[in-house]
Amino acid sequence: MTIIHPQQPVNNMNPEDVFYAIDDLGTQAGYGYILYQMQPGLYPDCPVNMYFAIEGDASARYLLFGALVARARILQNVNPQLRARLYTSLDPNDEQGREFYLHNGFDLNESDAVVALQIPFGDGRIPMSCTVAATPLNTWEEQNALLTRLQMNDLTYLDRNGLLDMMHWPHFIALGLYRNAGLIGEAVMAGIGEQAELTAIYIDPANRRQGMARALLHRTMAIMAAEGVTQVTARIMTRSLPQQHLAADFGASVIGVNMLFPGMYLN
Repeated sequence: MTIIHPQQPVNNMNPEDVFYAIDDLGTQAGYGYILYQMQPGLYPDCPVNMYFAIEGDASARYLLFGALVARARILQNVNPQLRARLYTSLDPNDEQGREFYLHNGFDLNESDAVVALQIPFGDGRIPMSCTVAATPLNTWEEQNALLTRLQMNDLTYLDRNGLLDMMHWPHFIALGLYRNAGLIGEAVMAGIGEQAELTAIYIDPANRRQGMARALLHRTMAIMAAEGVTQVTARIMTRSLPQQHLAADFGASVIGVNMLFPGMYLN
């Protein structure tokens, strides 16, 4: 069995980042790819995160895994001064996958967890020189602008279809935080009945570590509470210190795990 690269880009990925496992009969037995990501907002302690995926039979997976790790070592040299991590995704119930990655030196310390947040009393104090206002989403351009701002802050899981769907829920708010008339952060929350989910929240890099996210989330929750919401949940990446700290400010308790992210630090 051999590993080869495609001759052309695949889904906007460079051929060098895509791998095919070919058996002795010339049949494809598996494939894999790796994505190089700069995520300083989500992981300030480890800005470079390389996600990889593997599909195929057992023998192909082992070969592909070795090729992907080797490629990650090369990509690490793009920004050698920055801490880097290699990771993948895994169903929490996949015991065989757990054993495979643990055997190969990966940890299982990161997950996509669902947490319950406590709704605090009052409307929440907005910092001096700051105001809040609903984010306009009446046109495609306004909706796309919000999604672009989220993506620029490492929030890539919400697409336009998801946004449009949530906008029709009984409870929906996209709230912007402004400082001296400049937009510095936004929160998106939606729900049905007494339940709502914090879908996204960010503060731009220049205004972080000043309690802005806490103030914005408090005000967003207060608006939802006035509409009858009594339970708020959020999804957090458990390795992200900013997300952990914000969740802790609202008495977060883990109520479920959607996905595990086996990983290893490369430096």
